[in-house]
Amino acid sequence: MELVITRHVKQINRGLILLFLMLLLIPIESCFVKPYRVSIIHSDYGLNSPALHGINRIYNELEAKKIRLKLGSNSMAGKSDFYILAGVVSEDNQATRLMKEMHLTVPDKKEALLIRKITFNEKPTVLICGSDEVGLMYAALDVAKRISWGENPADLFEYVAEVTEAPKVEERCVSTGTFQRKYFEQRLHDSIYWETYFDMMAENRLNQFLLIFGYKNNQMQEPNFMAPAYPNFFNVDSFPFVRLSNVTIEQQQKNTNSLKTIINLAHARGIEFGVGLWDQIERDKRYNAMVRDDIPLPDDFPANIIWGLTQENLIPYTKTALRQFFNTFPNIDLVQFRMHWEAGITGDVALQFWKEIFEILKDECPDIKIEARAKDVPDETLYDGVETGMDFRVATKYWMEQMGMPFHPTHINRDDQLNRRHGYADLLRYPKMYGFKWRIWSGGTTRVFLWGDPDWVATFSEASRLYDARGFEFNEPLYFKMNGSKHEAEVSNLLNPENRYYTYEFERYWHYYQVMGRVSYNPETSADIWEMEFSKRFGKNAGHFLMEGLHKASKILPRIVSASYLYSRFPSPQGWPELQRMGDLKHFALNSKPSDIQQFSSPKEEVQHILSGAFSVKREASRTSEWFSQISKHILSDVEQAEKSIGNNQSKEYAATVTDLKMLAHLAMYHSQRLKAAVQYNLYSNTGDLNAFDSALLYESEAVKAYEKLVWAAGKNYNMQLDFGSNKELFPGHWRNELARLKKELEQLHAERDKQELDNKKEHLVAHIPLQRVLLNDEIIIHATVRPENSIESVKVKYATGKGSEFKSVEMNFKKEGICSTEIPNPGKDEIIRYYLEVSYKTGRKRTYPENGASFPFEMIVCNDREAPVARLDRIATAKLNQDLNVSAEVVDASGVQNVVLRFRNVNQFEDYKSMQMVYNPSSKKYEACIPSEFCDGKYDVMYFIEVMDDKGNGAIYPDLEREIPYVIVHFER
Repeated sequence: MELVITRHVKQINRGLILLFLMLLLIPIESCFVKPYRVSIIHSDYGLNSPALHGINRIYNELEAKKIRLKLGSNSMAGKSDFYILAGVVSEDNQATRLMKEMHLTVPDKKEALLIRKITFNEKPTVLICGSDEVGLMYAALDVAKRISWGENPADLFEYVAEVTEAPKVEERCVSTGTFQRKYFEQRLHDSIYWETYFDMMAENRLNQFLLIFGYKNNQMQEPNFMAPAYPNFFNVDSFPFVRLSNVTIEQQQKNTNSLKTIINLAHARGIEFGVGLWDQIERDKRYNAMVRDDIPLPDDFPANIIWGLTQENLIPYTKTALRQFFNTFPNIDLVQFRMHWEAGITGDVALQFWKEIFEILKDECPDIKIEARAKDVPDETLYDGVETGMDFRVATKYWMEQMGMPFHPTHINRDDQLNRRHGYADLLRYPKMYGFKWRIWSGGTTRVFLWGDPDWVATFSEASRLYDARGFEFNEPLYFKMNGSKHEAEVSNLLNPENRYYTYEFERYWHYYQVMGRVSYNPETSADIWEMEFSKRFGKNAGHFLMEGLHKASKILPRIVSASYLYSRFPSPQGWPELQRMGDLKHFALNSKPSDIQQFSSPKEEVQHILSGAFSVKREASRTSEWFSQISKHILSDVEQAEKSIGNNQSKEYAATVTDLKMLAHLAMYHSQRLKAAVQYNLYSNTGDLNAFDSALLYESEAVKAYEKLVWAAGKNYNMQLDFGSNKELFPGHWRNELARLKKELEQLHAERDKQELDNKKEHLVAHIPLQRVLLNDEIIIHATVRPENSIESVKVKYATGKGSEFKSVEMNFKKEGICSTEIPNPGKDEIIRYYLEVSYKTGRKRTYPENGASFPFEMIVCNDREAPVARLDRIATAKLNQDLNVSAEVVDASGVQNVVLRFRNVNQFEDYKSMQMVYNPSSKKYEACIPSEFCDGKYDVMYFIEVMDDKGNGAIYPDLEREIPYVIVHFER
């Protein structure tokens, strides 16, 4: 095919042109733009071909440049100024013949591609080839995008990049759910919506879409929608009484036709289409008690309830309906099932039921992929799936039901350690029988805010290949929108009308899809893919700063989920870290738990370390607090630079982007202050020291101020009622409602503090929080609470600097109600200060804190060293079975290495880590340890990391999670 391209020239008065040119003394002929001819040479592809979709996008981009196109029947007729040669490696055409002549190859892998800039017929040419049609489509879409960046028609291929690529992750899936009838049907019947959606997916190399039917609505308000899905599309003749209460035959046919259209649109863009048939019956007992299976549907029966389906006929109906479903939609590529009680199939019959379902699928659609959700799945069901010989895999949560860090948790929270709910559990066993698929429950975390972090996706892409997994699935943004709302309720909008800048809400998350798709396809994808897009939308300078700010801001929510979270908010219908304050301070302080307990410490755990005088290799809550503080400042700095650069070119999208960045920055600062408040409140709870209570109040006040700034930043951009769940306690609809609760709780906290002043007057109390470390030349202030004050003669700090020195004494000064403090000298050099408190009562009695303080005093390190040892591991990628595994690492520290510990276990989350002290070997100058051969039997692979601590109390875990996956996995040669 041939495109003849000529630039349009506006009809301008010839006299004015001549006059203008004469004045500038420029030759007339130099003002006319040369016409260009472009030939695109490729094989013939069908109308629904992914390859044709990609090539058509090139046509569209050329047309968008206001270039007149003329298609010729003979692609080689006449001479062109530019050529685009396209082909699939299995074809014999101009592109593939040139490839052979030039000794170019496309990787022998599904969806691989090659793009080269060459000379053909003495003219600039782009050669694009794919290992298959989808690979060719990806190459064509990339070329089309890069052509769109150019402004000089004489250099049409200026931005086209030469690449050879193959997918790092095989299946890159987006999922959505059917939570509310009106919202879903609004999308279901809008073919333009799906064309736009799948265009975006294809451009970003996302190759699988999963539509999950009947996941969960709020059972206390509305029946689940499409639970099960079958009556929404057809009736089953052999079960005449099973009907959806408010759907007609005409509506069923409309639903069926729309779903078939959606499947075809996906396939035309190289996207596999899957369905999640999660629920087989409505689980709410209120509705089940109303249903009968022996009479027709009553006229006055409530809406959206499936009549005639009972526990007695559930299994035979489901088997028949499932067969009919796949006969109706034979082009479905994948089906995902819940395998546990939430599907509605329970008890002894479940094993046989699922075995028969697998047999039905093998009969009706033997090429379909089957995914079994891991939660509570019995081994027998897995074996039954494997025995079908079909493409059978387990689908499991990547990081509970929220979006955590980009690696599998080093150690999941103990609340879910011994079940198949949180992650991979004990399922990564050998010999390997089934495939694996990872599911990021991002929909519970990134509900509304913009998100995009290429570094996160690059690390995740590597981690998602664990157990040779097929790939991953992530929830689309707005996944839980309208969840819990009544089915007839009007669909709410995310942004207020005056702030919208898109046709469909998903379009605002273009960068989310971009990095999830492009980076998981190729973690080394050139950053110009998104840099140019930010520049196009916001201008070069402002776009750069907004991009940098968004990449930083996108790290915040995963860190909240991982280290500043109430683990009870594990389920996505209960947790919303973009909005939730995580309870009042007291509840958060006592109950917050990291979701990776190996890498992060809770505020409560940090306090245990402080009071015991221990140092931790984990990231303590106070260190996480500093991380939140720093990233908040960096984001606000990026926003400030963007605001300086944007000038008067502020668009609605710019305003919405800045809004999200500011809100995320203030959310980070909220968690920074809240974590410090939680540590101090726990210190108070454990000791009674009111100094800590006062510090907790101070930090909580700052947290509330930060949240207030978040609400202020939201302004009038967002709808005042965000419908993402019916539980108004957990999902209050807007940040302002959460702020009101925070302010009320702060008042209650102040009232509690006032109460302590009265109550503690009657107590005999000596409370002090020991100092562990101070910097050289810093003031060393010792605080304590000693009561009742009127019975005390004096409180002194006894301190000694250095080993063997005598204790000196300095008296503490009372401020109010038993709170006292004093300063002791800082030695100004690396030293250990030993100290204790001595309380003298008016009765003549003396008391030390701690007890026997002179013999067992507190110890405080004085130094400027805050850096943990640096470690370089000798990584073991593969190993032989039943042989010792020798682990070594180089560890250095200017202050001296105190210890190095090897931590290891099987790749089985049911297990805790074993510990082994690593010993320094003078010959190799490395620390070494040996995992014994009996641990290397091959039933599982093995994972390990090391913990290091120096003589100044600085500890760390290597590998470092800030830079890479924080453990090494050893694959055995089997």
